[in-house]
Amino acid sequence: MNFFKAVTTSVPLLEVPAQLWSGLIQNLRNQGAGVRESGAFLLGQKTNSCRVVTRTLPYEQLQADALHDDYVALTAASFAKLWNFCRQEGLSVVADVHTHRFGAGQSLSDRANPMIALTGHIAFIVPRFAQGNVRLQNLGMYVYQGNHRWTAYSGSDVSQFVRLTGDPK
Repeated sequence: MNFFKAVTTSVPLLEVPAQLWSGLIQNLRNQGAGVRESGAFLLGQKTNSCRVVTRTLPYEQLQADALHDDYVALTAASFAKLWNFCRQEGLSVVADVHTHRFGAGQSLSDRANPMIALTGHIAFIVPRFAQGNVRLQNLGMYVYQGNHRWTAYSGSDVSQFVRLTGDPK
């Protein structure tokens, strides 16, 4: 059944240098301190079939108080900073990631308020505030379909769409 799902979807492959991914997870872990959500945008280049992440931009770098509530909240001014940063660096937002206290499922707020409300946008949720050993199959991966609809992937399905490249030293 999983094979059929993977073959029939049009989800682009996401490539991330292993060292960048490891640093991202460590930053999420540190920022949330095991008690609150944290998050970041994954930036890089996009094609129809592949997205290559070359850098991350933590939410708190866009807005100092983005993580002061029980959830992540960014203002319109933060998105203006994001778009300006991407324009200056020649990058695109290829995905976003944030943590949840327990599992990797989307909350009602996540479903209703995508960070980037464009069809095909990828959002990841990291469980347990990124504490412990975080593996790709622990993540929730959600692809925005428009009109507040998402396609969800979990477990080994996530590993089919995300490739960690290079040596994770």
